[in-house]
Order: sequence, then structure tokens, then C-alpha cells
Amino acid sequence: MNFKQIASYDNFMLANMTLGLLQEYEINCHLKDENTITIDPLLSPAIGGIKLMVDEADFQKALTLIKKAEEEYLSEIPCPNCKSLSLTIEEKTNKPDSFWGSLKNLIAYGQTETYTKNYRCKNCKRLFSELPSSF
Repeated sequence: MNFKQIASYDNFMLANMTLGLLQEYEINCHLKDENTITIDPLLSPAIGGIKLMVDEADFQKALTLIKKAEEEYLSEIPCPNCKSLSLTIEEKTNKPDSFWGSLKNLIAYGQTETYTKNYRCKNCKRLFSELPSSF
């Protein structure tokens, strides 16, 4: 059985909630490095956080479930700026075609491609780097 990383977390609670969601749908998965990060959270950037590993056969199904759950959760959170329920996800992967672009990312970020995830309000157009709390 081959496992593939589907997500990385610096928060053990969110990692376990996502793990529980996938296990509820009988997806074969586990958390890697959870104990290390829980004991010493300062190691999270060094080892890449708590990794959610999913069986390759269930990867697409798991990805779909995680995205659907996040979209449902987002529909309940008002924008902190205008209070409308219109937050959306903006994802961007920077995978340079050139050697120099890949080298730049490798030196600056420790990896050849980068991924960013932001949240934008469709109503007021404000961009958030982190998901606002639902409280």
C-alpha cells in the first residue's frame, strides 16, 4: 500500500478533524509526525508539519471530500470587513518552467514549487491570508 501526502498542518486539532472526516468515509489514511509536532511545535517548519497521508487509491476521493468540507465551512463564515457570507478560496501554485526560477524557489523557500492559499470576499473584494474565525 502506497501513501501520498494530501495536506500538512501545524495544528494537531485541525489535522485530527480532517483525519476523522476521511476515516468516516472509510478512506485509509494516517497522520505522520503528529507526536513530534505536538511535543515541540517549533519543529513544524523544519519537518513540514503534521502530514496527512492517504492511500493513493483513495487520494482523489479524499481531496474532493476535504475541498467540499472546506467550502461548506466557508459558507458559514461572515467576512470580517463587510459581514457578508461570500468568502471564496484562491489557490495558486508557482511552478517555474525555467531552471533559474526553480533554483530561486529552492533557495528562498526550500522547494522548487510554491503553493499559496488565500480567502477573498466576493462582496468587498478583501483578501485574507488566513481563514477568519467563525465566532
